[in-house]
This record gives sequence, C-alpha cells and structure tokens, in this order.
Amino acid sequence: MPEKQPLTIDFTQKDDVMKVVPRLPLRSSENLGWNEIHVQQHCQPAWESPEYAHTTHIVVVGLSSDLVQTERWFDGRRQQEQIGGGNNIAIVPAMVQHRSSWNQEASFSVLSLEPDRLTKIAYESFTTERIELIPHYAMQDTFIDRIGKSLTAELTEDRFGSQLLVDSLKIALSIHLLRHYSDWHKPLRDYQGGMPKWKMQRAIAYIHDHLAENLTIAAIADELEMSQYYFSRLFKQSIGVSPYRYVMEQRIESAKHLLKKTPLPISMIADRVGFANQNQLTIQFRNLTGTTPSNYRKHF
Repeated sequence: MPEKQPLTIDFTQKDDVMKVVPRLPLRSSENLGWNEIHVQQHCQPAWESPEYAHTTHIVVVGLSSDLVQTERWFDGRRQQEQIGGGNNIAIVPAMVQHRSSWNQEASFSVLSLEPDRLTKIAYESFTTERIELIPHYAMQDTFIDRIGKSLTAELTEDRFGSQLLVDSLKIALSIHLLRHYSDWHKPLRDYQGGMPKWKMQRAIAYIHDHLAENLTIAAIADELEMSQYYFSRLFKQSIGVSPYRYVMEQRIESAKHLLKKTPLPISMIADRVGFANQNQLTIQFRNLTGTTPSNYRKHF
C-alpha cells in the first residue's frame, strides 16, 4: 500500500486554506499587490486541523480578547497553550509538520513570508550560510504583535500608499525573526556611516518626483541599485527617520503648502500628495501636526 503523502498547504491560495480551517479569511492581502508577504485575518470556530506543512514561513498573531485554550503539535511534539493575555505569537517555519486545535471561536492573523525572502535578507545582512527558523509555541513578543496588528489594519480599507508601510514592516519583521528565532547566533552586520551623499540626494529626488504615487521601498532601492534592507538601514542612519516616516513628512509638507496657497478641496489635495482619500490625509496630518487639515487652513 503506498505511503500517504503529507499535506502541504500554500496559505496564499484560498482552496488550500479551506483544507485546514472551515472558513475563508475575513480579509486578505491577496489583491493588494504586496510583495513577499501575505496577510490574512481569520475568525474561526472551535476546530482541530489536520497535520500539514506550509510552503512559507508562518507567523500567527492572536487577536482574540478572551483567553483561548489551544493545543499545538510540531513534528509530533504536543504542547497546551493559552492564546491571549500577551501570549499571542506562534512561529511555524516552512515545511515543518504542524497541527493545532482550539476550544472556542478564535480571531487571529496569519503572516506568511516567502522563505527566499529571509534567505536574501540573511545573505545581505550577515552570512552566506543557510539559516533555519525555529518553531515556537505560543509566546509573548510585543514587537511582532505590533507588526502583525499594523499589517492587519492595512487590510481593512483601500489605502493607496500603504505599500511603503508594508515594506517597512516586512523588513523589520524579517530582521527580528532572523535575530531572535533562527539558528544563527552571531550579530548582524552593522552598517556604519550612513548613505553616501550623492546616493542620498538621488533617493530624496526620486521620492519627491514620485511623491503622489504608490511608492515602495523596493522601487527606491532599485533606483539606487541597493538591497531593500541596506537602503532602509542607511537611509535612517543618514537622516534619522525611516523612509516611510520621511515620505509621510514630505506628503504632509506638500499638503500644508497647498492648504495655505490654494483653494483646492482637501479631498483633491489628498490625491495630489499621495493619499487614498481625505480621511487618510487627516489621520496622518493629525499624527504629525496635532491638528486637522481644515483647522490648519483656518489659521492661514
């Protein structure tokens, strides 16, 4: 009798998701154009999954407000868990045999990272050796929790310009996983001295030329012929803020200029400076200035 082949799941495929949970995700990044990371938000009833392996690295971020009793198996090793109360994160590396069960309806997000993505960042950051992620049962990690919930929030509405934030979160998550949850224990290479002045000028010029577009870290890094990780790290070293923060600041400065100098409707200003809608402009404007675009305009 032929040996039964282990179940392998690609969480980016809807048909595959339904092989291990009874409901489709509430929301997904499937049609958002995100690169090298896939995010799903789930609400699933009490359930026990079959044993399976993912084709990608998976980070599960618990979202339930109540404590959820769970059991999880890694390669046949079982552990009882409580999801909630801070223990919100589980890490399931690619191709590790895994199954889980929970005793009540549970809300969680699944962050799916391409293995090649981590390999590439590891190569750029500190080693040419093969690095493996280590499975982790439910645990507390406030850094991953914040990243997971930020990525989940980006699923909730059409946010033109969110790709830059997603890129930043993706890089931060990848580095954190390599530093804390891999079998590599040496420190990452520390790039010092910031970006060469001419490259910094080129990066800033590119950002300003494409400010109203859906900018990505990949596009800026490609323009400079640099890796995304290397570019992000040196950019922040050079001017003290991340590329995402710098772009938001420049968009708000452009909006302030238009609010003072033109009678354009705020909705049109939002479009001109790279926001999906007036609401997104208002949120970022308040975050950076402490007031709203309409209140700002009243004072000029």
